[in-house]
Amino acid sequence: MSTRGWYEYHVMDPATNRRTLAMQFYKWGDAIPKHALDEWRMLSDQIDNAGGLLPVVWLDDLLRQELGELYARLPTHFSVAAFLFLIQRAEEEQSPLRNWEFRDLPKEERPDYRLGFAIGKAMALAGFQPCKHPDRLLGRVLAFIGAGHFVRPWRDYGLTWSVLQWLQYLTQVSLKHEMGSIAGDLTAPIRDVSYRYRFFIWIDPKTPFKITRLAVELCDPDGGDLFVDLEDHPDKSATQAEYDRERANRLMDLMTKGNVDRFSLKEADETFNYAEDSFWGPRCHERPPLSPALAAKC
Repeated sequence: MSTRGWYEYHVMDPATNRRTLAMQFYKWGDAIPKHALDEWRMLSDQIDNAGGLLPVVWLDDLLRQELGELYARLPTHFSVAAFLFLIQRAEEEQSPLRNWEFRDLPKEERPDYRLGFAIGKAMALAGFQPCKHPDRLLGRVLAFIGAGHFVRPWRDYGLTWSVLQWLQYLTQVSLKHEMGSIAGDLTAPIRDVSYRYRFFIWIDPKTPFKITRLAVELCDPDGGDLFVDLEDHPDKSATQAEYDRERANRLMDLMTKGNVDRFSLKEADETFNYAEDSFWGPRCHERPPLSPALAAKC
């Protein structure tokens, strides 16, 4: 049975002293705590390698140009959080297990080859810059951005898909959902998750899109910290309590050895004001309504 997780990306803005839930998504398969820590390390390395200044502007420009009036309805700091999601998707799509069903086809018939060729050709004809990036993950993210501009523009999907579904499609070879991180999945049984992971992203108050810190909290299905109240639960058996203690000890060792930056929602609430956002609606998948003017354009 696959392990399923729910991810939340919270952006912490020291300039306004506000915390925003800027991105959240479902992960189907391999969403165990160790992998969440691996993802924290991978994202932290990307941030460190870029001196905190990842090219978030690629995505922000795409969203501004494609969404028009709807851009203003996105959660505050959505571009920063969604860019980290794209990096995670790039890492997943780089796996040698991806697109294995196409490998026996001639190159020209492979959907991944055709998509890549279409993106590259369109970017070259448009003189799009930059056309490539030396970092393998950022190079893949750049291809996602190119798909959004030239191959899968919002105007072709905006009347039937949410922004999150469109963003997800930019990261996929086809419409088929593979195991991995899925934004805007309307069929995901959100209550049927084994873990919840909260990533906290601090941004520089003076430099747009600059990330100064990335921390993580590992949680149980109800959102409780895995390292808190391990035994004080009325429905927990002695066997389950012992298992939870052993798991917590193993994870704490991994976090200590990996210098993982820990933070919690409780600490965030004590330090930052929470900025309510209507984007997520009563259900986190709901689609922001199009304005009449934008609907007419689509």
